[in-house]
Amino acid sequence: MKLIIQPTFSTCGQACISMITGKSIEEVIKDMKTDGATSIGQLIEILDFYGVRHAERNKRISKKLPVPYKYSILTVHTNAGYTHWTLFYDNKYYDPEFGLIEGEYTYGKITSFLEIYAE
Repeated sequence: MKLIIQPTFSTCGQACISMITGKSIEEVIKDMKTDGATSIGQLIEILDFYGVRHAERNKRISKKLPVPYKYSILTVHTNAGYTHWTLFYDNKYYDPEFGLIEGEYTYGKITSFLEIYAE
């Protein structure tokens, strides 16, 4: 997995899709038709467009499901008060804003995740 740093404050979702697909972030922005903030619905739509298999919906972190699956797009509520997308892969956080993080994620609370099915 190659870390992609988001080019603007609001392109974390596009950067996660770029990392998953190997496409340039510019191409993802063009195909998504936005360089702004994205919803889980938009991320699912572009994953479908690119033919990437994934879970049907976001799953909430809970007592029954306390950690994300090993390859997932994470919904993070950051310590700074905004929502952010981060990729979890191979027990590492590929965060398009904060960089590659090994160990505990300390930039916010992970509240849900969308599993990506590895090929």
